[in-house]
Amino acid sequence: MTSIKRSISFGSTLAAPAIVVCAVALGAPVAKSESFFADDWRMTIGAQGLVVPQFEGSSTYRIRPMPIFSIRRANSLSRFKAPDDGLRLGLLEVENVRIGAVGKYRARRAEKDSIDLRGLGNVGHAVELGAFAEIWATQNFRLSAELRHGLGGHTGILADLGADFVMRPDAQLTISAGPRLAWSNAEYNRTYFGVTVGQAAASGLPAYAPEAGVRSLGFVGSAAYAMTPDWSLQAFARYDRLMGDVRDAPLVRQRGSANQFAAGFGLSYSFNLSTR
Repeated sequence: MTSIKRSISFGSTLAAPAIVVCAVALGAPVAKSESFFADDWRMTIGAQGLVVPQFEGSSTYRIRPMPIFSIRRANSLSRFKAPDDGLRLGLLEVENVRIGAVGKYRARRAEKDSIDLRGLGNVGHAVELGAFAEIWATQNFRLSAELRHGLGGHTGILADLGADFVMRPDAQLTISAGPRLAWSNAEYNRTYFGVTVGQAAASGLPAYAPEAGVRSLGFVGSAAYAMTPDWSLQAFARYDRLMGDVRDAPLVRQRGSANQFAAGFGLSYSFNLSTR
């Protein structure tokens, strides 16, 4: 019989100033007569250290601490999440296909944060909301897509496509790896990589107005190891190559780099939480 489920998952946001690993996964729907919270939960908390670009397109890097958080029903299986998955709310799950809403947070880019940003002004905090779909083509191969619209610091449109090969050599270790493609429209590209006439005068960079197109091609790998049923280690590494008009932006060519790297390592602790 075809099964339909609802689930919520929070992933991390890589290649962006803020990178947070968090997930919520719900199991089978609760009966109408049963309280939504009348269940036992499995909660995970922890911390990770990240090495990320100072800003998208930067050639310099910074170390940044970030929390790890997840919660799911205690009797549900933990769902695989790539380190760059957005915050996902699964609305429909049929067999090996899951569709729903997604969100990501993009931190403020402040001119004072880097000498390379001088004269370009600030870009405020942004929230990106949209839809996602993922298909498990086989037990070990996942295809995933997100389409998001920005609110706040930018109002652009972004699309992320990815594929993950997931290996579980034993009950303790999960390893994943796969390619990535990121697309963004002109509004996003001009917000983060464009140079207005006024900014050109203040920064010394030539005026530039990038168009829509593939923003980057990349590859990400991750590993999670359960040392005990409660304690786990997580690690990831990612490389992206900026493409097209974004790669040709004066901010990237003259002050940054088209080669973007990110990596992180974290430790988490899981425990049961009862609301009964």
